[in-house]
Amino acid sequence: MNDKGGMKNPISWLLHASLVLLGASIALNLAITFLEPVVPWLVGGFGLVALVWCVVKFIQWRRSRW
Repeated sequence: MNDKGGMKNPISWLLHASLVLLGASIALNLAITFLEPVVPWLVGGFGLVALVWCVVKFIQWRRSRW
């Protein structure tokens, strides 16, 4: 790199950008692979929490009418 902080030539800039994109795609692939078995449990947990919250709000609404 030169004194101004930029890359020396466009080829090294292109190589650096390509390596960054390659690393990002590998990281995304690994994240999806590791999260795939857990996602149904997370969705089910959030659904259960939402259902309980709706029931609590309904009960509070029924009691506040009197």
